[in-house]
Amino acid sequence: MKRNSWITCIICLSLVLSLSGCAEQATRKMLKNFMKETIVLPDDLHSIQDRNMSTESVFKETPVLVIYHDSLACSTCQITHLIDNISLYERADTSAFQVVTVFSPRQEEYDEVMRQLMILDFPYPIYVDFNGSFRKRNAGIPDDTRFHSFLIDKEGHPIFVGNPVANDNLLKLFDKTLTSID
Repeated sequence: MKRNSWITCIICLSLVLSLSGCAEQATRKMLKNFMKETIVLPDDLHSIQDRNMSTESVFKETPVLVIYHDSLACSTCQITHLIDNISLYERADTSAFQVVTVFSPRQEEYDEVMRQLMILDFPYPIYVDFNGSFRKRNAGIPDDTRFHSFLIDKEGHPIFVGNPVANDNLLKLFDKTLTSID
């Protein structure tokens, strides 16, 4: 390779590494700020389970793993992936935490979301936020979807961020976090 090509390659590599360093710093700052938030689970969420809908508040005597699907995501697409998290619900049955999946669909998606959830007949409660109150009460949740799955303690403070089923390292860290709060 010519010397100029090597120099160009080194400059490009340095630029990529410095940009990824900046992105990593921004993510760390976002995480640090998010961990200072207090997450509120509104009382007006509609619970759907076994094809029945009710309005119930989330029992919060244990840590809660929140999986949030905001109005920017395709809600019906996310519904088809609920089964991916079934292992979390099963773990919660035998552990000291709850899983709360919240859908905040756009108004024009409400009917289709309800229809899809009724068809799915998921064996665990799924919460639908018809009024957008989850987002309004929790404006500190970043738009970055990596921050839309998180474990909160009894006081509502995030103590773990990420979807534990995304990879083995996150699952190990999640288990470690649960063990540390017992």
